[in-house]
Amino acid sequence: MSVQQIVDPEKIESELLRIWEELSKEKNRACLFNLIVYNHLSNRTDYIRDIVQKVSEKYPCRVLFISTDGEATHPYLKTAVSVVGQGTVACDYIDIGVSGDDIKKVPYILTPHIIPDLPVCLLWTGDPAKEHPLFDPLIKMADRVIFDSEEADNLLDYSKKILQIRKETNIDVADLNWARMEGWRDILASIFHSQEKLEQIQTIKITHNAKETPFFCHLRVQSFYLLSWISSRLNWTLKKATKELEFTFEKQKGEIHSAEWEKLGPGTIIAVDITTDDKHTYECARIPSQYHYVSIQISSEEQCQLPYQYLLGRTAKGQSLVQEIINKGTSSHYLQMLEKLNELDRDKLC
Repeated sequence: MSVQQIVDPEKIESELLRIWEELSKEKNRACLFNLIVYNHLSNRTDYIRDIVQKVSEKYPCRVLFISTDGEATHPYLKTAVSVVGQGTVACDYIDIGVSGDDIKKVPYILTPHIIPDLPVCLLWTGDPAKEHPLFDPLIKMADRVIFDSEEADNLLDYSKKILQIRKETNIDVADLNWARMEGWRDILASIFHSQEKLEQIQTIKITHNAKETPFFCHLRVQSFYLLSWISSRLNWTLKKATKELEFTFEKQKGEIHSAEWEKLGPGTIIAVDITTDDKHTYECARIPSQYHYVSIQISSEEQCQLPYQYLLGRTAKGQSLVQEIINKGTSSHYLQMLEKLNELDRDKLC
């Protein structure tokens, strides 16, 4: 990123033009879409800035990064501009810092700087279940809204809010944690590729990484998502859930466990173990020395098949955001999973 130039809001475009004139022999200006980012200042802010910068370097876009400060003693509104990009291709980065009553001015500052005729993606890194004066105005500007369920204080309230937004606005919605577990959905779909095999599932045990970081502390989300997705696809009906994260359905059982892996992303799924009615066991677990590979071992009382490996996508920083930006529409599986999550989390287990 080039050095940020602090400017008055009305001089944003003229300052960007000046910067580009200076860089005209070094870089080409490019933009595929508008990316609006809402962030409340916290210990995750630098992490979010980092992944947004990595995304903009890979897919040039105009970034409009909004940071609000709920603890500021005096209201303020600051704007700055810079250029980001590696090699000869780069794009605009507009920074808006705000607090107090000046938050109400943000939509009016933002609107003139959205490039027309290009898609608008909104990354909302706050909890959508909490009231915020910028939420509705920014939603109305966006073609696609990407949420970060890591910020949700209560996963049940979060899922209800996302379903409500989808119903009332029909806007495309996405979720970073849903993208992070796509590889595991693909693994299970490849193993249980027929309705007959699916209906034989009897128990499922999901293990996730419980190693916290300053940026991630809600570590059960991906496990809940995977269990909710499976039970929604198979129309399981929940009968009982315990604080020990054991779930009893009509004929099936589910469990969520944890382990700590130092080098793996927090909350990332480590293993999925499944047993079926015909006495087969499916053990799917990451390989500690090559944690982006999953070893799949299928066995029964009579035989044990040779294990094989499945390559999960490497968990590069910002990859889940890239994935949800380039996707189109809203996944029907995601919405159905959220509906089922309301059932699994009815006792606020998350």
